[in-house]
Amino acid sequence: MNKYANVFKAWFGYAAIITLACGIIYVTVQQNFRLSANDPQIQMAQDAAIAIDKGADPKELAGTNAALELSQNLSPFLVVYDRSGNIIAGAATLNGKPLKIPQGVIDYILKNGRDAASWQPEPGVRQAMVGFSTAKKDYIVVAGRSLAPTEERIGRLGEQVAFGWVLSVIGLLVVAFLQDMITKKPVTA
Repeated sequence: MNKYANVFKAWFGYAAIITLACGIIYVTVQQNFRLSANDPQIQMAQDAAIAIDKGADPKELAGTNAALELSQNLSPFLVVYDRSGNIIAGAATLNGKPLKIPQGVIDYILKNGRDAASWQPEPGVRQAMVGFSTAKKDYIVVAGRSLAPTEERIGRLGEQVAFGWVLSVIGLLVVAFLQDMITKKPVTA
């Protein structure tokens, strides 16, 4: 058998295991980054829904701050909708217009009590959004924030895992060559 075929044979199985391990690491950490991007919104929306159930005025919970333009802002936001999807309170806007989420999302939250999703209403604007219904199902509270920082973190993760993978498979190839050289039997006359 050819010298390089022996080295490749010794290297290939381990390289496949390294590739699988790097893939698992990437997917696991990427999902952790994305799911944890919902944490502040879960707290905001759930706390607001509970406060409304206890008699708080939705307009006071969402605040009456200046409009928060989603295409230009990373800040979290809170919007309160009625059962029909009409905005009751909230200052979030998209291209200067009040934030209108699809009625199907409102209906899903009313039916299931909550929802969490990535929402991309236009290119370059991705939001991690969480919605909760109040106990009486008369209001839907939606909280969200930009996914830009999380997506940057995921991009860096991909670069780091790829760099580690390249170093690992090259290092393993060097080890396979060295092992082949060490185990080679000398030719005697």
